[in-house]
Amino acid sequence: MSQNAWDRRDSLKPHLLQPGDGGPEKLMANILRHFSRSNRSLKPSGPSEGSRLSERPWRAFLIMLAIQGILVSLVGFVLYGVFKLPRDISNIETLSTIVLFSVSGFLAYVIAPYYLHIPVGKRTFREYLGDIRLTSIQPFFRLLLLTISCVLILIVCQGSGSIVYRLTEGKPLTLEFISGVFNLSRALPPRSMLLFAVFYTMFEEVAFRGVLLRMLLRKYPIRGAIIYSALAFGLVHFPAVFAGRALISTLGQVVWAALFGLFYGYLVIKTDSLFPAMIVHWLSNVFQAPLTATWQTAPIEIRTLYGIVFGYGLATLILIFWVRFFSARWLSHKN
Repeated sequence: MSQNAWDRRDSLKPHLLQPGDGGPEKLMANILRHFSRSNRSLKPSGPSEGSRLSERPWRAFLIMLAIQGILVSLVGFVLYGVFKLPRDISNIETLSTIVLFSVSGFLAYVIAPYYLHIPVGKRTFREYLGDIRLTSIQPFFRLLLLTISCVLILIVCQGSGSIVYRLTEGKPLTLEFISGVFNLSRALPPRSMLLFAVFYTMFEEVAFRGVLLRMLLRKYPIRGAIIYSALAFGLVHFPAVFAGRALISTLGQVVWAALFGLFYGYLVIKTDSLFPAMIVHWLSNVFQAPLTATWQTAPIEIRTLYGIVFGYGLATLILIFWVRFFSARWLSHKN
């Protein structure tokens, strides 16, 4: 390695935390500042000041995940160490857990990419929001109609799994049973706090379909970019196995998350907006519990199969065709 290369490498070494720097908050600021300095020192690309990080989507994505882990620790320290809130991460409906994942998710997946100069390069904050399609909400009522229809199709697909499982048990298919399956009030306040507990999942769409997909589209054709972003979405669910989740159940979640990730990516591309995918992602996590409760009592192999087929697989096929049909007729200007 040349002397210049060594000097350049040494110039990028971060001094992340010095004595008296101010604790974990200063550490987080220094981490983001280090990455920003690294990006500014590299060759510009395009109309704005580019960054090598924005041209390396997988490295940028891993850094974003690492920052999310750091922020969970920092926010947790504030909530549980400073404010002494009760710590019960296993219960996602407690106030402290809702705040923990919502705040850390927002900072890691919405704010951090801006300071990392991804997905495009150094931009104003408004330009950055446009890059990740968070300012695209027109035509509003047509996008709203498409979003609602996608949620309804997903509800029918997931609920049909409970109906099929009921039939395989040889039990009668009564009106009372069907109304119970589709009684979504069980997942809404005041009976449940799931509406707020899984609010942070909308920020996952910013990470995967806003930031990562945008970077992948600069390197791959549209179809390849959607597939790769979907595979990444599936694989990030695998670490659940290290938290004690059964391997077969975890693998099933990886598969159905990747499958539905194909739909999310396709939806973002066809609508040129991140909001429909964010809302569908959020509400799918809210309503899946009552819709799939019937077959959650089955053996783990059956639960996994039903999750892949009826949880998200069937819905993926139907929804991609539906979005294609809808966008061709009422969002044609976006295509």
